[in-house]
Amino acid sequence: MERCFMEKSLGNSQLKLRSLFIRSAAYEGMQKDGLPTEALTEHHVAMAKGGVGLTTVSYGAVSPEARTFHEQMYINPQSLEKLALLAGAVHEAGGKVAMQLTHCGYFTKNIKVKRPLAPSRVLNAYGILSGIIFSREMEENDMEKVADDFANAALGIKEAGFDAVEIHMGHGYLLSQFLSPVTNKRKDAYGGSVENRSRFPLEVLSRVMEKTGPGFPVLVKLNLSDGLRKGFSLEDCKYVAKKLEDLGCTALVLSGGFTSKSPFYLMRGKVPLLGMACNGDNFAEKVTMALFGPFIVRKYKFEENFFLKQAREIRTCVTMPLVYLGGVDSKAGILEILEAGFDFIALARALIHDPDFLLKLKDGSIDRTECNRCNKCVVEMDRQGVKCVLPLEAN
Repeated sequence: MERCFMEKSLGNSQLKLRSLFIRSAAYEGMQKDGLPTEALTEHHVAMAKGGVGLTTVSYGAVSPEARTFHEQMYINPQSLEKLALLAGAVHEAGGKVAMQLTHCGYFTKNIKVKRPLAPSRVLNAYGILSGIIFSREMEENDMEKVADDFANAALGIKEAGFDAVEIHMGHGYLLSQFLSPVTNKRKDAYGGSVENRSRFPLEVLSRVMEKTGPGFPVLVKLNLSDGLRKGFSLEDCKYVAKKLEDLGCTALVLSGGFTSKSPFYLMRGKVPLLGMACNGDNFAEKVTMALFGPFIVRKYKFEENFFLKQAREIRTCVTMPLVYLGGVDSKAGILEILEAGFDFIALARALIHDPDFLLKLKDGSIDRTECNRCNKCVVEMDRQGVKCVLPLEAN
């Protein structure tokens, strides 16, 4: 484990991380009136104190209409003022900090947006009970604005003192919607082949890199696969990974799943349906989840390093830095990931359960996480902010 805590540069950038561990971007739910709270700062400071090299703040919507719901944080002068304080606090704790930048596309319950943007006109099952039923197919001027929104948000984050940004191209959000043939039905240069489907996400990355300038780390989170029949596939991922490498992307975070269709493909383990039903925004949502949740939300068995087999295939086709994510559970599992040639390791649930998890692995007081993958932390995201519901000694 000692080598995991040796300083290492993040890809081709000048940023040096004190360990190989990254706190994966996973929505914290710690905002009020669209602004980050002190709890969000405390959460990421705890990650830094726990030995994480880079902690990633999640869901940084690049515009008001990019939010999945109206109260969510988006990048603007008011939020940047508070985020600058967060970055300073993480630095004081000895860590580095990144912001995940994203756009929800059609996956929204934001009642301020009646016709959310998407690659194609599709049914928005997530927002249907909020009256947001169909998306609007994006035109070229829409794509131009969204690309600028990503670039301007990234520059704001850089100027606020953050060390890096992560562009979210996975999990069924807008850029992932372009990549996936399930949601991209376009007949123009932005639809059809994987070359066309990846065109707009790659344009966004280029715009961000141009705006932030050379040397500033720009990571990308990308699905290995959507976990859906006829969705974005591992072969698609290989193609896009090579294109990201050609563009000079700093590092690639490998993930999977499509939030509106296969949400637990990423998280694996138990599905906390009761809590999810209670969190519904209205009576209809609560009843729908209570009655039909077992049929709507598929359960995936948890296995340690569950994405490793797929991720190894990406390792064979690019030389760029790769960040492994998925089922990081133990010291032995971490060593297996490193032996497979991955440069960094991202994790979330084990750190949500115990921010000192990595330090305890390092000193030998434990050899694996006590997190039991109940996934009730997912429910807490929509309450007062993500947290583990179990005491450390109870697992």
